[in-house]
Amino acid sequence: MDQPPLPPTPYQLPPKRKQPVYEAGAFRRADGAVLVLYVLLMGLGLMGLLVLVPGYVEFFGTESRALFSVNLLSYVLLFTAVMIVVAPHLFRTFGTFSYHPWLKFGLIPGLWFASIMTTTGLLVASGADPTKSENQLAIESMTQDVPFLTMFFTVAIMGPLVEEYIFRHLLIGKMSRKVPVWICVLISVVAFAALHFIGTMSFDLVAAVPYIVLGVTMSLAYVFTGKSLGYVYVLHAFNNAVSLSLAYSLGPLLEM
Repeated sequence: MDQPPLPPTPYQLPPKRKQPVYEAGAFRRADGAVLVLYVLLMGLGLMGLLVLVPGYVEFFGTESRALFSVNLLSYVLLFTAVMIVVAPHLFRTFGTFSYHPWLKFGLIPGLWFASIMTTTGLLVASGADPTKSENQLAIESMTQDVPFLTMFFTVAIMGPLVEEYIFRHLLIGKMSRKVPVWICVLISVVAFAALHFIGTMSFDLVAAVPYIVLGVTMSLAYVFTGKSLGYVYVLHAFNNAVSLSLAYSLGPLLEM
């Protein structure tokens, strides 16, 4: 026997909240200025000319401290420029955390762990001996001379925002207005990995695997959170903070 239809209810289920897409907008002159500054400082290493100034290295005591000061000054300039250009958009994109918050907060350590496992799996499957890029070796050398908080502010606070602005906000967010988004993702991943080998005049695919995996992770997170610069900034900062904390805590033990 058929059940009688339910009487109409005056109440309606609330509509599901749809995650917004935080469009990056058109490429502006200010974006171009920051991009040029980034190429000059990080691509061409213009700030590195400071180490040629007589007495500069001696002032800091060690070469690694002097090199870190170059990176610190570069990132202070870039971080300030990025915040001037993109701060309102950045703060607005943190709104993505209000949509499926438990999932998005949980994915931050989850994606970090997944990227570590993916990198390890790829290296094991390749059968190649793990190698480190000169960029990674330089950072590890600096951890022996540079205080943790100073390094943390540079590597986990300023660096991630600058890189996410360049490689996700510009190369995916803005460029996808004219180019299919997945082509932009590919360009972003390749450029992000290549960045960490600039100045070495060489490219090691095995050493590049961690950067490729991280670039893919960040790019996919950016796309699937509605092009949220805020989300990938937090994700990148978490990744760098954990890596840096492990380097400072486990590094001295491994040298014993």
